[in-house]
Amino acid sequence: MSERGIFRAMSLPALAVIPGRATGTVHLVDDPLHWSSGGSTREVLALPSLWWPPPEPLSPAVVAVLLLGVPAEFGSSVAVPTIAGVDPDVVREGETLEVDGTHGRFRIEGIEEVEVVTSFLERSDGRILLLERSDDVGSFRGHWAGVSGYLEDPSPLEQARREILEETGLAAEDLELMAEGDPVLARDGARVFVVHPFRFRVHRTDVRLDWEHRRAEWVEPGEIGRRRTVPKLDRVWQSVAAAPPKG
Repeated sequence: MSERGIFRAMSLPALAVIPGRATGTVHLVDDPLHWSSGGSTREVLALPSLWWPPPEPLSPAVVAVLLLGVPAEFGSSVAVPTIAGVDPDVVREGETLEVDGTHGRFRIEGIEEVEVVTSFLERSDGRILLLERSDDVGSFRGHWAGVSGYLEDPSPLEQARREILEETGLAAEDLELMAEGDPVLARDGARVFVVHPFRFRVHRTDVRLDWEHRRAEWVEPGEIGRRRTVPKLDRVWQSVAAAPPKG
């Protein structure tokens, strides 16, 4: 992952369910029958999408709802802004959250949102390239990753190609874009990474590593879950594995 990044002030992607915009304090619901905390503070309820729609009218203190995952049905009589498709580990109890149910976005107060690209290079036999990060990088030393970097180019795809050239020596003519996945959110302390995933077929497999990595291996995709990786690398792979093929 490139060490020179632009950390952008932006809102995080989600699925729009009920329009409107509101800001409140996150309450992580742990009881499917009792959603509100019972307090008077403006609350944004965060709960599993399997519990949607609500079993009873929402408390007047509830100003928005954030669904963890995607609900089986989107219809509801709820009148507060609601979004879905958020990973459970992205939000924390007590954080201040702005929900935009019209555009399907949300913003966490005080959290740095960082856009990155991650590319999986795939051989003709289906094995993919994993890179072990070196001790010279600023984060996730010794963790395995795809070809990754901060988003500096306006185009995530062009940034992905730049990172591949810098980190492996493979140029655009050595690559064939197979899939582009939906963004994956990965929380690391006070940062949320918005990962733009790509999957490329390579026409040659000899790679030249730069200073950011100390080792490269071509592995079966199932190996991702057995290694110490950068956050959500397994989810990033699932995103491109499930994406429709290009062309």
